[in-house]
Amino acid sequence: MEEIGKRRLAAAAIALAGIAYFFACARPLPKTLVLAPGWARALPAAALSAAPAAAPSGAAAPMVIDDRSVATLETKAGPGSTGFDKGASGFPYALAGRYGYFDAQGLIASADAAPFGLAQSKGAYIAYDRLPESLSLRSAGGAELARITEPGYPFFAAGRLFLLRPGQASVAEIGPDGAALWSRDFPSIVTAFDASEELALFGLMDGSLVGVGPKGAELLSFSPGGSRIAGIYGCAVSPDGEMVAAVSGLDRQRLVVLERRSAAYRVTYHRWLESDYRRPVAMAFTGDGSYLAYESPTGLGLYDRAARREASLSAARLASVGEYLADRGLLLLLEGGGAEKGVLIASPAGRRLFTAPFTASEAFVSRSGDAVFLGIAEGGGAASILRMDLKEE
Repeated sequence: MEEIGKRRLAAAAIALAGIAYFFACARPLPKTLVLAPGWARALPAAALSAAPAAAPSGAAAPMVIDDRSVATLETKAGPGSTGFDKGASGFPYALAGRYGYFDAQGLIASADAAPFGLAQSKGAYIAYDRLPESLSLRSAGGAELARITEPGYPFFAAGRLFLLRPGQASVAEIGPDGAALWSRDFPSIVTAFDASEELALFGLMDGSLVGVGPKGAELLSFSPGGSRIAGIYGCAVSPDGEMVAAVSGLDRQRLVVLERRSAAYRVTYHRWLESDYRRPVAMAFTGDGSYLAYESPTGLGLYDRAARREASLSAARLASVGEYLADRGLLLLLEGGGAEKGVLIASPAGRRLFTAPFTASEAFVSRSGDAVFLGIAEGGGAASILRMDLKEE
């Protein structure tokens, strides 16, 4: 009996010690990341008018949705910008043959029928036909800001407007009055493009990269080389203009990253890739410039600017390289091919944290703060925009 009593006393002492350790040294369990449902709004049938209704006011700044194959990661207009997005509110969309703007409360401000082409940012847009002889530059509210009287194909980036002229070997930046701020002729056709406030970056079919400053001066000229077939299939410039990157060449294809050192850009990283893309490659720097995200055969490649090393994120086919939630250190992506798609949240280290699958023929994802907006197009022309809020539980 005495021996049993001693064992019970020892067990009680161990239990008390464990409880004391729990209260003294306990740490909270990691919270689960969820997308809480907000609202869902069906898009109205597209009108045939040339201009949408007035844009909503009071909404947070959205991601730019433009006509390039690469959706940009948060780019904010600043002193060096021509200012098309300054003071803009509301969120642009282009979905199911219509385009327009909506606000954070779910008001669909406009739904116009999309013509042959559309260049759209959060502050302005241009809708145009197959062979435009002139272009009408309009505010998000539909008011005509200017008329561009020369032919070409427009596109927005970093609050700036550019015009690719017929032949695809000449580009001009267009000011608020519709006139060219500068013009540049290239020896080969333009195959890739990106811009920051201070640098417009052009990739050419002949395999060269050309960087142009806000006044038209050449700031960068570089040919990566090393491949049997030259060509630039994707390029990106960091928001501060200090870094550029490109996917270049065929047989073999490689990633090249350059950083500005004094007055010149120098190669700081390069790697041969497993890809053999013969089409535009999606790539972009995150809004704070910390990471480069680029399309890869297995999902997404992620280059860490500070550490100068890469991670990879396994994903189904990417619809875009997505957005970076800098305040949370997370990536927001849209993945999937065909009708099976999903919203994916991941870490820059390549860890998948959250997936919300859905079915749609077309889709887009954007965000403002912790609000995530998902556009979904279904069969028969039906389309909706949904709001979800990123929360921890």
